[in-house]
Amino acid sequence: MTVYANKPEFNVREKLKELDYGHVPYHKMPAGSVIQTVSEMYNTRISTGSTSFVSTGFYVEISPKFDASKIFVSVSTSGNNNNTVGHDLFYTLFRITNTTSLNLGHSTYGFAGLRTNAAASGTNNRLEVPISMNYFDDAKDLKKIKYEIWFRSESASSSVEIPQLVGCITSVTAQEIKQ
Repeated sequence: MTVYANKPEFNVREKLKELDYGHVPYHKMPAGSVIQTVSEMYNTRISTGSTSFVSTGFYVEISPKFDASKIFVSVSTSGNNNNTVGHDLFYTLFRITNTTSLNLGHSTYGFAGLRTNAAASGTNNRLEVPISMNYFDDAKDLKKIKYEIWFRSESASSSVEIPQLVGCITSVTAQEIKQ
């Protein structure tokens, strides 16, 4: 007994032209792939004399597509101690969600700081330094995340500034990395 099957005809070339080779669905991307990148740039300067960490207002927001993703956050800016001997600047990164605000660095010293040698003398002891922070974070159960630069002064007697000069650029970038 012979069985005959009929399939609808289609043009293979036309079907290939319909494929979108420029976009691979996110769920099919291999581990380690960058799913999305968001970046913000600022050109204003913020100063504080606060001895507690305060917001700079320099931030980036990201909404992860996958719970298992990692978020890579990168900050590039500069800072200064405003001509004061023995005056220190400390900076950190905060993760802010609808329910929490968390300092990702050390509670007192943040990620790092700018310290002036107390033995220095004179009135022009301004230190201007580049500031860089990189952090890998878990996106688990986080729908929208804000990463923001915070900073503080060691002493309330004088202010510290980020970035070092008016017009210098501050960049905050977040990338979702598929796991």
